[in-house]
Amino acid sequence: MDLVIGRAGDREIAVDAQELVTGRTCIIAQSGAGKSWGIAVLCERLLEAGVGFCLIDTEGEYFSLKDRFSLLWIGTGAGCDADIRQTNLIDLMQDAICSRTAVLFDVSEAADMRGEAARLAGILYDLESRLKQPYLLIVEEADKFIPQSGESVAEIEEISRRGRKRGLGLLVATQRPSLVTKNILSQCNNQILGRLSIENDLRAVALFFASRKEAAELAELEPGEFFVMGGLAREQVRMRFGARLCEHRGLTPRLDAGEPAVPGPCAGSRKPPSSMGSVPVDAPCGDAVVPVLIREEALDIAMGKRKRRFLVLEPEERIVSADRAYRPLHRLEVRYVGGLIRKTTRTASFVVDGETGCIVEVDRGLKVRPGFSELLGLDEAAVRIVSGLANGGSTLTEIEAGTRLPPGVVKKAVKSLKMAKLVTEMKTVGETLVYVPLLSAEAPALSALRPGADLPMEPLRENPPAPRVTEASLRTVLKGLEPTAEIVGFRTFYYPVYLVRFASERGSRSLVLDGCTGKELRFPIP
Repeated sequence: MDLVIGRAGDREIAVDAQELVTGRTCIIAQSGAGKSWGIAVLCERLLEAGVGFCLIDTEGEYFSLKDRFSLLWIGTGAGCDADIRQTNLIDLMQDAICSRTAVLFDVSEAADMRGEAARLAGILYDLESRLKQPYLLIVEEADKFIPQSGESVAEIEEISRRGRKRGLGLLVATQRPSLVTKNILSQCNNQILGRLSIENDLRAVALFFASRKEAAELAELEPGEFFVMGGLAREQVRMRFGARLCEHRGLTPRLDAGEPAVPGPCAGSRKPPSSMGSVPVDAPCGDAVVPVLIREEALDIAMGKRKRRFLVLEPEERIVSADRAYRPLHRLEVRYVGGLIRKTTRTASFVVDGETGCIVEVDRGLKVRPGFSELLGLDEAAVRIVSGLANGGSTLTEIEAGTRLPPGVVKKAVKSLKMAKLVTEMKTVGETLVYVPLLSAEAPALSALRPGADLPMEPLRENPPAPRVTEASLRTVLKGLEPTAEIVGFRTFYYPVYLVRFASERGSRSLVLDGCTGKELRFPIP
């Protein structure tokens, strides 16, 4: 029996139901890449085929399957079919296996999530040792139950080793394969792999590929794209999961416009009306990109970046601190008049680092590009002059002609640029005085800027740092670069980073690690 789960172009992609239900499968993808959607599609196809399975739901996001299908929901909520704390789980699961009934084992509100999962896995293993009927156990967020560091749920490990002969299959799903015990991942003969960008995670799944180069292709996948590999399909294929039949409750909630609020600082800094009570300490202070890297992984990366005196000696540097912080980023939408032949109104959308003014591309992590950092603090005339200077230098008269600024304004602006060390004077062969730009990089053209991807967000529950770069300062720079530019959209959000500080006898230094990919970010010193 084959189950059609998605498409690759115009071709339908099907997987072997027997291999899925009785084999060892992993489905892996980072947050926002479509893992939960894919699991739900698999469940719907199994339900349509009348194939039994039990899904351990850690977030309570799969109960919408009951909107269309008949299945047993065991949990603690008011709408559950059976209470996880009181039901006779042995009898229920025996009936489910024999009748090929799908079971949703919802541990999202359980007092002991791991304990309940262990109890279920043990019962399934014991029952299948006697019944030997094809049945599949799906373990969501597997790193919570079978971690690489720490104690694993022994019953799940036993199913991974010996369940197949009993007809009991196992599908483990995770966003972080580097945090899942390799004892189980290595036994997964079937793989459904989506986008991964953290180096540790790419290394963890490298065993499924012939080379590191092939594994690196996972970082290039778009949300919703997956490689299907192993015994599930006749050949490795890159595909997209099909449409859901039921509403997907795992989607990130969308923000709807509401009544405008009175601007004010974050929690605790102003007194609310007495009828509303006090503002909670952990009230959200803005939107932040969901971090992927945990502190232990940041420390591992930092250990590899210590400087050494000689290869045979111990590192001379020590890690003094490694703390997660949130960097302010500004997403701008700018309208301007542009075009080489026909002038039209155009729109540019891009993201600026709120500390330095650099352009950052938000896509599978941050990519830092030269931006407006050197131009911040200048007035419009100085920005226009320094960005328009020829590499070989320009005279004051040429500057006046090129910028159409009055002589007095030009002299004042050039003086401020000399003080900022952004231009220098140079005499030509004919003793003509010219001014040469000293910018480390040219200011980017508005037409070349892109906003990047929308990453998963969550409310920031701590006081964010105040951005050094303001909307007003950016407006001045943009006006200097393009007089018709107007900022029509401005929103600040926050990006997770790890600030690592090293110390040695020679002094100290710091580096910034991307909180989603672990890569080092190089920002200029503001």
